[in-house]
Amino acid sequence: MPQPIFEVENLGVAVNDLDAARRRSQQGVMVEPYGPALPFGWVDAILDVSFSVFPGEVFAIVGESGSGKTLSVMGSLGLLSPGAKVSRGTVRFDGQQIRPTRSLERQRSSRWRRKVRKRERFLEELLDDEWRHIMGTEVGVLFQNALGGWNPVEIIGAQAGESLDEHTELTITEIQDRVLDALGEVQLPKQSKYLSFPNELSRGQAQRAMLAAALVKAPRLLVADEPLTGLDAGVAAAILKLIRDMQVKRKMAMIFITHDLAQVASLADRVAIMYGGRIVEVGPVDEVFHHPQHPYAEGLLGALPRPGVDRLRPIAGDVPKLTEVPTSECPLVPRCDYAAAICSEASPGLVPGRSGEVACFRSEELELRGI
Repeated sequence: MPQPIFEVENLGVAVNDLDAARRRSQQGVMVEPYGPALPFGWVDAILDVSFSVFPGEVFAIVGESGSGKTLSVMGSLGLLSPGAKVSRGTVRFDGQQIRPTRSLERQRSSRWRRKVRKRERFLEELLDDEWRHIMGTEVGVLFQNALGGWNPVEIIGAQAGESLDEHTELTITEIQDRVLDALGEVQLPKQSKYLSFPNELSRGQAQRAMLAAALVKAPRLLVADEPLTGLDAGVAAAILKLIRDMQVKRKMAMIFITHDLAQVASLADRVAIMYGGRIVEVGPVDEVFHHPQHPYAEGLLGALPRPGVDRLRPIAGDVPKLTEVPTSECPLVPRCDYAAAICSEASPGLVPGRSGEVACFRSEELELRGI
């Protein structure tokens, strides 16, 4: 089996949520049961997420809005907003560690604090240059908000070539040629869109331009965070086909984040199902879609419109807020038709299943419905 090109191990992401921290404190709930205590105000949102992506593979991450898909992937890439921080975990690209385990531990003494900070600063400085180089040359990212992802006061062509200017020895002319080629490759008018400002692009054009900016550095990994959000059906279908064609043509690995199972079926090789900040099932797309092992996967598939099915099977209830997901029981208990006493006694971890891995105490005895 080939070595993964991208590996995430035991990733934890904490968010700054004072209200959630106060509620937990009042209820006597431990803020951090799996590792060092977090500073007050910081609460776990993502718990021990691990996954691997192999060269040339399309790995999809699926779940309802608010399940933690984007937070997990952006955390692994070091692209979190200021209100969120990686609390633990290791990330490797092509076998080399690129993101350190960050500590948000509550400080115990000034001497201890200086020692920890010195150690962490050394590790982060050691890895930061490597991370910047890999993100600038090996990883391309398609953000969910294509229009908001651009600097509004700079032309598209200059922004698309920034990574090459920063991380390669190419001349300005060579960078311009590469950007123009990439714009043509995503079926945009080369010259006019090179000189366009973001406000002069439609949402679909902005997403194509972002794809060109990602492709211009010939990445080995493409990360697409719900890239079809807000697009008309026809435009979305065209861009989805374009993304797939580029992935196949360039033999890139890809992480595809979405809540649309139809997109997963047409694009992905393997899929991870996320719920409550955890991966609850992962496996080949065909196996997960036809023979789901987790009740949440069955629920998602039952809500998928398809020919010959008159009535959908929606999942009852609402997605829990990530900072309020219980750690003492399976997070799906309030919405699960198959919940038993054991499900309320502990939170299951991922274990090998019939195909792939599943986090469900009852997976071996359940016969769940697929498509």
